[in-house]
Amino acid sequence: MINVNKLSSSEITALNRIREPGINQVLKVLQDELEGTKQKLVYANETSIIHRLQGRAEALEDLLKAVEESQKVVKAR
Repeated sequence: MINVNKLSSSEITALNRIREPGINQVLKVLQDELEGTKQKLVYANETSIIHRLQGRAEALEDLLKAVEESQKVVKAR
């Protein structure tokens, strides 16, 4: 999990900018990748593939959560 409270102001601002109009397509790509990864997990049958997909899903979820939480941190600072 990404602890946004430990990030610098510029890093938080960069995460928060992903939500801005025009740039928010990156957010859509990340969400779509997460959904695709979850679908692949449903049909995966090899342990190594399952582990890899779980790691990818966790990383994508962490990044999406950090983008969401960055807005709260920007307001708090």
